[in-house]
Amino acid sequence: MKDRGMLKWAPYKSLDQQADFLARMDYERNKRPCPQMSSDKAEEINDLLTNYKGEKIVARYWHDGYIYAIHGYLEEVSTIYGYLRIGGEEIYFRQLTDLYPDDD
Repeated sequence: MKDRGMLKWAPYKSLDQQADFLARMDYERNKRPCPQMSSDKAEEINDLLTNYKGEKIVARYWHDGYIYAIHGYLEEVSTIYGYLRIGGEEIYFRQLTDLYPDDD
């Protein structure tokens, strides 16, 4: 009798479409709702922005159920359109969860 190798142990994620579906399912399952910002945290962020002197900062923001962090220099603050530009990426105020100086 011929041995089939690992085929007999590969029913899970054996199809390409199934692997894509399971990866998407994991992505959707791990999403979190947008955290609410306290008034104290909003004041800390406002103080950091008003006293910004060109130092490197870290911005943590929520997007599509996940929290991301970006390190860089503040390039632009648009109060009219409601976003910050850090490292070429626009982060809207409603997505921002934390902003602090980078210690690196």
